[in-house]
Amino acid sequence: MRKHSIRKWIHFDKSDIALIAILIAAGIARFWALDFGLPHTLCRPDESRIVNIAVKFGGGDFNPHFFSYPSLYPYTLFVLFGLYYVVGMILGTFSSVSDLILEFATDPSSFYLIDRIVVATLGTATVYTVYRVALKLFTKRIALVSSFFLALAYLHVRDSHFGVTDVPMTFLIMCSLLSILKCRNAHSMKGYALAGVFAGLAASTKYAGLLLFIPMSIVHFCNVSTENGRKIRDLLDRRIIVFGMALVSAFLIGTPFAVLDFSSFLSDFLSEMNHLGSGHRNIILDRGWWYHLRFSLYYGLGWPLLLVSTVGMLVMARTNLKNALILCSFPLIYYLCAGKGYTVFVRYVVPLVPFLCITAAVSTIHIAGLINDRLSPRVKTVLVWLLAAIIVAPSTCRIIKFDSLLTHKDNRLIAAEWVHANIPRGSSIYQSCSDAGKLQLNPGQFFIEKCQKYEAMITDGLNDETIRSMMPKSIEYLKTKMAYQEWTCDNEGGEFEFKGQGEGALPDYIIAEQSPLWDYSRPPPEVSELLTTSYKLLKTFYAIDIGEEENVFDQQDLFYVPFAGFKNVERPGPNIFIYAKEPGNY
Repeated sequence: MRKHSIRKWIHFDKSDIALIAILIAAGIARFWALDFGLPHTLCRPDESRIVNIAVKFGGGDFNPHFFSYPSLYPYTLFVLFGLYYVVGMILGTFSSVSDLILEFATDPSSFYLIDRIVVATLGTATVYTVYRVALKLFTKRIALVSSFFLALAYLHVRDSHFGVTDVPMTFLIMCSLLSILKCRNAHSMKGYALAGVFAGLAASTKYAGLLLFIPMSIVHFCNVSTENGRKIRDLLDRRIIVFGMALVSAFLIGTPFAVLDFSSFLSDFLSEMNHLGSGHRNIILDRGWWYHLRFSLYYGLGWPLLLVSTVGMLVMARTNLKNALILCSFPLIYYLCAGKGYTVFVRYVVPLVPFLCITAAVSTIHIAGLINDRLSPRVKTVLVWLLAAIIVAPSTCRIIKFDSLLTHKDNRLIAAEWVHANIPRGSSIYQSCSDAGKLQLNPGQFFIEKCQKYEAMITDGLNDETIRSMMPKSIEYLKTKMAYQEWTCDNEGGEFEFKGQGEGALPDYIIAEQSPLWDYSRPPPEVSELLTTSYKLLKTFYAIDIGEEENVFDQQDLFYVPFAGFKNVERPGPNIFIYAKEPGNY
């Protein structure tokens, strides 16, 4: 009996082996080159904002003072950073909290890597969750093809490298959908509550998770309409109320200051809604409904996968309308909401990708069934996987090119190393670059600037007196390590400044960037003129051929890696030009 039980647990059939292989491929694609760009903290925009908030919680003030995103994910990182500190204390890496603060200020790579590992893990786990969701609705073959498509869906793989909230929210959305589907056959209060908890956690990661009430409402309507003696007027019964209460409770557990600091929450939430409609930095590319279709999804999935996913929706609507409504209601409503404005980051459509992979699998199996009726089962299986491989081939090629590019050292790191080796300490430098394009030349410079910019939040807001006393000491220590004078420029008057004081002189060196991100790489006119009259080009670091038309970028996103194309791209980052002041110019 015992031997039979053991055999039962260790038995794998061919589909189990296929699923394991798919999960391994998904993990490799998402963990490959996960440390890209580090220790530069702005190689992936928005990571620094989330990591900084999570670190700030260590001071005892758990109000994020920032509600453009909910706070569940920063709280999660805070817990993980705390575990990192405990492990460091055990191993002797840290002797006190000041050591942790100093590491974060001088080289925060470990913090960012922890963040990215969490996202890559959840991205890989989403592949398995999609398998489970598809298995609830369809056959095991469709479930396997669905997970295969998501494992190699370029947009999802790409964003699983970034320590931001889109992929974690997508994982929780699929967990909620799986729980919602379980409610179709087991109409228990527990099932409704679990679905509500996952929906609330998704919403507490990113607000779009609130839309999960739509598929839950459809399932509940179907349940009520088929139960004996139940009327449509009984829709508002205890089960759906429990779902709603669980959703709200889970959301508030993850984002408690939505109530405790309601005015700030409401202000940031409304500002985010306005930002969605108006266009990021007033860069107008197209309304999201059209832009995401022809750009974000076209390149993010590849046209074959996008095409068969669309066909799959029609196949589902024809063969099983109820399943189609349950599965497709969330992505359709989400697309309408996310696409109504002019802020069109490609990451906005990441939550759509798992759904489209499932409908693409439905379509693939349907197409294979039309042409293999007289074939043997083994040949049918080969045909299905061959067709699936052809459909996902363009997406797979982009994954290989993207991950391979990330393995190359970032151009900003190479240029910074050259500066440290060739420009004398104490020299004055002005960087005519975007925030993310700047070389991080001084250890802790970014940390100090953030402390000064958000002094009330980071210093005065610290409740722990020990940490509060350490912060100024850490800042003073870092100031002694500054290698260069980082100058600023008044863009209106063209006057250079250092430490807020007008110098009335020119910096020793100017660093400029060049990239296909046209709105981010424009130097002030006064600086452009100076470069031709008072400076000579000292050193050039090329990363990309900006005239290559095959390379396409998410123009609103400050990320110096192509979204597609990858032609004549040597490494991530902008082209960097270092100019030295001509003798006799002051």
